[in-house]
Amino acid sequence: MKHFFLAILALGFGVSAFADGYGNMLSFEQRQDSVEMTVTSVNLTQDGGSISAEGEMGQYGRVYLTYTLTADANGLSGTVIGEGRGALQDGSFASGAGTGAYTRDGTTFTMHVLFRINDGTQNLDKIVFNAFTRELTHDVFIVK
Repeated sequence: MKHFFLAILALGFGVSAFADGYGNMLSFEQRQDSVEMTVTSVNLTQDGGSISAEGEMGQYGRVYLTYTLTADANGLSGTVIGEGRGALQDGSFASGAGTGAYTRDGTTFTMHVLFRINDGTQNLDKIVFNAFTRELTHDVFIVK
């Protein structure tokens, strides 16, 4: 009985530690304003496909991105690999790559990708693509 009481007591403390509200405090600061990008191509494969887009992305210049999606068996989610290059006004390029996951709700794909940029910065990007309207927005949040 003593061990049962201790187990219940430990479980109570454990649950309260997870329910203390700290999980809601994770937040990221935006690196730049949200960008509406132009979708330049959509290519389909048996396992998913790729979406390419371009747009002006502040400190990264004119950016060209490709997102390669691989669907899970349910077709409502999967993994995503992102590759990007930014042509800067001084003639140099910024480059970045990342991996993440996506979900699909109807014709809208929401991707979350952790990108590492060649200047050492790291971003958590949220990309939303509506396959019906061809609208794509790209938000960049600071990780490092």
